[in-house]
Amino acid sequence: MTETTTTPKKTGETSPAAADPAQTPAQAVPKSAPAGTPEQTAAAPQEREEVRVLRQAKEDGTPVEGRVIGWNNGGFHVVVEGVTAFCPRSEMELGHSKSPETYLDKSFPFRILKIQKRGRRVVLSRAVELRSERDKARAEAQKQLEPGASLTGRVASLTDFGAFVELGGGLQGLVHVSEISRQRIEKPSEVLSVGDEVEVKVLRMDKGGKRISLSIRQLQPDPWADIQKRFPPGAIVDGKVQKAESFGAFVELEPGLIGLLPTAAMSIPRETSPARIYHPGKEVRVQVVAVDSRRQRIALALEGSSVEGTRVDYQSYVRSHKTETEQGFNALADAFRKLQDKA
Repeated sequence: MTETTTTPKKTGETSPAAADPAQTPAQAVPKSAPAGTPEQTAAAPQEREEVRVLRQAKEDGTPVEGRVIGWNNGGFHVVVEGVTAFCPRSEMELGHSKSPETYLDKSFPFRILKIQKRGRRVVLSRAVELRSERDKARAEAQKQLEPGASLTGRVASLTDFGAFVELGGGLQGLVHVSEISRQRIEKPSEVLSVGDEVEVKVLRMDKGGKRISLSIRQLQPDPWADIQKRFPPGAIVDGKVQKAESFGAFVELEPGLIGLLPTAAMSIPRETSPARIYHPGKEVRVQVVAVDSRRQRIALALEGSSVEGTRVDYQSYVRSHKTETEQGFNALADAFRKLQDKA
């Protein structure tokens, strides 16, 4: 009986097949053996075309269209290029995401964050794309930001002192309550609502564009245009009392157009306070005495008064009631100046 023995392979000794790779049997080469970069060459032969398209989009940083088909507590299931992917809840919006039902069966542009397990796990982000769009819109809006420029915006929020208007890309400016309307208002909510589209004029801004002052009022028709034709001296007009002071009552003839009815022209007892007779909201019929379009002042008298509105009659009226008239006009000018200072 012959005994067979195996001689151990020495360190450094190679078999013929191992010495010549070309002679190595195909089945001896592991399936995961790399021929290029470790991840791409190993995965490429087994990846679908759709996954390769997604890899290219990820590399290029281009958005892909995806449709939301469901959700769980962590985020949303999205179909993109025929591949089921996942968008974490924190990556759906720049801020807090809305109710999940809001996104269901709707398509959005996404950016690809990760592709793992040969395309079996794809992670998306809508927030990245939204941030990119916002930055582009902000840059475009900033190009147009210069005093005097007219822009289209949307009311983002309202406060008692004004309205914040979205100009694009998250860039907001403030319209002070005094710059919202030529008509006197107490609160912005009287004439504006969140979401309203408005035309605004840039008044001023700081160098960084973080504080922007806007005006809606200055783009509205000027009620003082052609004032001499619309309200000639002697004209009888209807108005509404805005407020009364000791020297007279401010009467609005039309939005943004206010005249002064001096106490001396009210035909009331000297000791009577004008506010008792001419309370806010009271409708009155008055006569135009004179118009000063340069200083934006209108002198009024009661209908049927002896003042007919001619230059001679007005001069006589001013001479006889000079103190009250000047006080009233100065108060009106001061009131407008205070409004402008607040802007």
